[in-house]
Amino acid sequence: MKLAVFFPGIGYHCDKPLLYYSEKLAKQYQYETIKIAYHGLSKNLDEAFADALAQTEARLAEVDWKQYEDVLFVSKSIGTAVAGAYAAKYAVTCRNIYYTPLEKTFAFAPQPGIVFHGTGDPWAETGMIREKCRERELPLFIMEKANHSLEIPEDTGRDLKILADVMEGTKSYIADTVWYRRLEEKEICPELFDHFVRHQKVNKCRRKVNGQWTIVENPFTDDWSEEEYQILTGCLKNTVLTGGFVCGAFYRGVLKGFVSVESTLFGGVHRYLDLSSIHVSEDMRGKRIGRMLFEQAAARAGQMGADKLYISSHQAVETQAFYQAMGCVEAQMYDAEHVEREPFDCQLEYKIRDK
Repeated sequence: MKLAVFFPGIGYHCDKPLLYYSEKLAKQYQYETIKIAYHGLSKNLDEAFADALAQTEARLAEVDWKQYEDVLFVSKSIGTAVAGAYAAKYAVTCRNIYYTPLEKTFAFAPQPGIVFHGTGDPWAETGMIREKCRERELPLFIMEKANHSLEIPEDTGRDLKILADVMEGTKSYIADTVWYRRLEEKEICPELFDHFVRHQKVNKCRRKVNGQWTIVENPFTDDWSEEEYQILTGCLKNTVLTGGFVCGAFYRGVLKGFVSVESTLFGGVHRYLDLSSIHVSEDMRGKRIGRMLFEQAAARAGQMGADKLYISSHQAVETQAFYQAMGCVEAQMYDAEHVEREPFDCQLEYKIRDK
């Protein structure tokens, strides 16, 4: 059995968008639902919190938590603190979706969850939210300029986009699936990769020797240092700032894969766009995440005017097998810059569409 409990904010009841749609999603995935309602709360935050917790305790007094194998707490604003306090006090094992948490929320030992916050929230400073989430290993999704309701009052179109993005993230967390979404420049930072494991042990490589493709023994381990993650961050930021495409794959709120496509066409009649990176965290390989990221990249490159993707590919036989499975072949034209930078890479292409 599965149970989802919804904790509102002060003035943000369970019929408002974030909680209304998240409840619909919970029901879609066969959760029983309980909605908390607060009455007569004080304007003083500490007094309101104590009263809201007491009302929550009364509402949930008859719940037998042991009968549920999956408990989800979905909370908003002061409700995020109430949810944390209740779980700690009654030793409820649960997953959490925190919409616009307050500093008080982090006073309680957190259980697994994800956090959604807007940089225009007057009740919680973004730097503090970043710090607290990182200390407690809570994945954080930031909506630029969004207020305490995760809205931008002067921009209805942007409101709807934010709501759609938040609900897509909510859905993936509830359903325990991978969330694929385009990344913006401001969210690309070294912390994004805190749960990403580049590690790849290579034994055999595919190389072109005397004009023939061959498999050679060449054992090594590929990994990234902290400095290399810093460089990666700069490269991905530059991709976005120059009009390119970066897409991330998130599982349980943390980045587990990404792909990038640059914006400049090259190769003359070949009309290439460079697939400059595609990586899946070691712990999530073999789950079709790479295939999904590749397909997202190819679709976006086609929208950007490319006929083909150009791939300067890692030489490992496992990596080569992936690209072959995707339909990649040897590039008809080798790009000199790529060859000079990585002489052992395999230069490949993928046809997006016929001319």
